[in-house]
Amino acid sequence: MELSTGYRLLLFGMISLLSSCLLLYECKKLDDYEFPVYSTKSCPRNQTEWNERSSAINCTKDNGYLCLPNENITELLEFCYYFPFVLIQEDICLYLSKRYTYFAVDSYSCIGFLYGCPNSSYVSSKLFEHPHCTSIGYRCFLAEPSCQR
Repeated sequence: MELSTGYRLLLFGMISLLSSCLLLYECKKLDDYEFPVYSTKSCPRNQTEWNERSSAINCTKDNGYLCLPNENITELLEFCYYFPFVLIQEDICLYLSKRYTYFAVDSYSCIGFLYGCPNSSYVSSKLFEHPHCTSIGYRCFLAEPSCQR
């Protein structure tokens, strides 16, 4: 009887987590990556949202949460990365590539952005402070002069 109750609680917890992910963030798990990756409509805008989203997909202090565009700059993805954080150089935004299996995060020069290109290095856990690196149109960052809104 206790074992059955435990399984029900575990199942309820899993359903609750998935429900919160789907309802609050409209995320969908994608199968084309080496680790769990979820599509999302937007990336966190502050530390509180960052922490909530990180918890929702079970990131830990050892595998940090990231929210980045895909390699085609057509959708936003959230995932727990292999490392607790990534140091991002100035004038760089990141995206998630399918080409690499372990170091799947790649860089994109934002020097040509009209606004919002980070002018100093920062850690990925503060990515929400640079929203123009996650504000995308179809195949472009919105801050790019040629991007069609």
